[in-house]
Amino acid sequence: MTAPTAQPASRHRVVAAVREFVEREVKPVAPDLDHADAYPHALVERMRELGLFGALVPVEHGGLGLAVSDYARVIEELCRGWMSLAGVINSHTMMALIAQRHGTDEQRARWLPRMARGELRGGLALTEPHAGSDVQAIRTVAQRDGDHYLISGSKMFITNGREGNALALLARTDPAASPPHRGMSCFIVEKGGPGWQVLTSIAKLGYKGVDTVELLFDRFAAPAVSLVGGVEGRGFQHVMSGLETGRINIAARSVGVAQAVLEEVDRHEGSRRSPAREAMRARVEAARALVYWAGAMKDRAERCDLEAGMAKLYASETAQAVATDAIRLLGPRSQRLDGTLERHYRDTPLMIIGEGANEIQRTLIARQLVDRHGERPGALTSREGEPEERRQLVLAVRQFVDKEIAPAAQEHEGQHDGRDALPAELIERLGELGVFGALLPAPVGGLDLDLVTAAMIVEEVARGWGALGWALARHLAVSGAIAEAPGPAVARLLPALARAEILGAPAPLGRAAIAPGRPALLAVAEEGVPASSISSSGASCRLVRSDDPRVRLAAEPPALGLRALARVAVSIDQSTGAAVAVAARIHDVATLGEAAVAVGIAQAAFEAALRYSQQRSTFGKPICQHQAIQLKLADMASGIAAARLLVGAAAAAPGEGAAARARQLAAETAAAVTLEAMRVHGGYGYTREFPVERHYRDAAALLAEASADAPA
Repeated sequence: MTAPTAQPASRHRVVAAVREFVEREVKPVAPDLDHADAYPHALVERMRELGLFGALVPVEHGGLGLAVSDYARVIEELCRGWMSLAGVINSHTMMALIAQRHGTDEQRARWLPRMARGELRGGLALTEPHAGSDVQAIRTVAQRDGDHYLISGSKMFITNGREGNALALLARTDPAASPPHRGMSCFIVEKGGPGWQVLTSIAKLGYKGVDTVELLFDRFAAPAVSLVGGVEGRGFQHVMSGLETGRINIAARSVGVAQAVLEEVDRHEGSRRSPAREAMRARVEAARALVYWAGAMKDRAERCDLEAGMAKLYASETAQAVATDAIRLLGPRSQRLDGTLERHYRDTPLMIIGEGANEIQRTLIARQLVDRHGERPGALTSREGEPEERRQLVLAVRQFVDKEIAPAAQEHEGQHDGRDALPAELIERLGELGVFGALLPAPVGGLDLDLVTAAMIVEEVARGWGALGWALARHLAVSGAIAEAPGPAVARLLPALARAEILGAPAPLGRAAIAPGRPALLAVAEEGVPASSISSSGASCRLVRSDDPRVRLAAEPPALGLRALARVAVSIDQSTGAAVAVAARIHDVATLGEAAVAVGIAQAAFEAALRYSQQRSTFGKPICQHQAIQLKLADMASGIAAARLLVGAAAAAPGEGAAARARQLAAETAAAVTLEAMRVHGGYGYTREFPVERHYRDAAALLAEASADAPA
């Protein structure tokens, strides 16, 4: 196996080479190295040969020149084999990034080629015994003495501090500066000479093999040319500029470890699907999507401190949760030291703590949510990076939702007069926008949109009114599926479906939820088709109109959520309507649509909580400034973003069970977020005056549907 060549476009080759390295060389030796807590000299040398120490170093300086999102893929692959290896690489990469972004031309030419080759190898020296997340509390000082700086102080939890030969070190060159960060400078210091002492290697729960040490500097003489950028007082900004990449790295590590957990469970349990395993897989897939979303923003040079923090928070908590769930699934087998699961369980807490403890991370995320979005709707749904036509269409629907749908929903469902039905005029106005024909071809009046855009539209509509979003999602499932079915009888239905003169509604088990007062085109499973076969390729259903006298509808009792819809039991003669083999397609698109509805409901509840937290004051300040509320807002936002990305991924690349996993995660997210939104609102959230109680009820309906369709 040879090292990949230094071409920015060779990411697939780099990732493939790392995967092969992990399978052939890392996995066989990782257990022994981990239990012996032995530094992996041979593996580190192989990573050097693969060029990984120059992963983000530009090609012109001898590096691979990878994008941040591709670097995240490399880190994920390494962590599938042994998370400790990512620590060796990442700390070094953060040092290289500081040199690359903030060094002088002479410094870049001197440092970067050696860093890319792994000759100059090290990490970051920021943390001190009394200064962790609060970097401005450091006490290490660097005093100018001729053509040197004399560095004195101690550094804690330093990766590569013993085996490496260089560090990006933050010190105070002006101890009297106020605020303190204005007096901080960053140095790339190399080992050699007196005054640099490794005090001790720190024994750890996990993260074995990689050296983590406490360092003492006692008037260590660093050449003045080691001052990054050649100007004092800029070091704090230098090290902070790398935090976005650092947090994306931690998130990618988390995904890699979580994926390794899934693979270990698969090795023990085989291919048997279960709700618990599908839930684990959904969380890991969502975490991965969140990581690469943040990485793509970084690649586009967009501000992504909020998104990188959310990726780190969600992915690290996911890794911990998945490792814990795996222990529950495997029982005593999970504890055996000749397996890998116990190592993953020991490794996962590091990601919760590293690059800013998650409790601090949640506080930062909440503050950024308030600062960026305030009380405006649409937080975290800007759709930046989407094709312009898609973005403009989705934003147009959002404006309609905020202006007409959300107020109508609160008027109809927030009152006590029982006017819970979907207003016909609202459906007609939405139909004028063309969204009911989203998946239909243009010749019949449709928009001919892709499934990704349709899912975004459904989410936006559900953000205004869950019941209307549900009706739209089910309609799109039926209309989009039958548009692919041959025959004039079906073709005649399409223009009416595009204009919403008739609304499609699946009735796979003889039950449907329809808009009262409007004809429905029911897709009823043919008699004798078991529930387990409805999603099978080739399964048929019969298309019948609800106003056909041969169709019998029996009203079912009102339900807790989605109250504006009428629930009916459907019975037909099997000769009624047209038989079409599209039941599987309807099922898949409806499942995806339900996931999008759940995300929309969660988004609406989150926006209400974010807005209320700024309006409501307690103990003399808005409650959004109280840490307890900040922790909730951060978890809500991160969970919604992950669910949204998982829905988008399932729409873009439907795979076996992808839509079902997206729906399950989105429904659980909606249930959790709506409850947290109620907590934020307090007693007001329990009243019909505020929409939160409606979102809470609607989320229950989504959760019930997802659970009913889960694998046994």
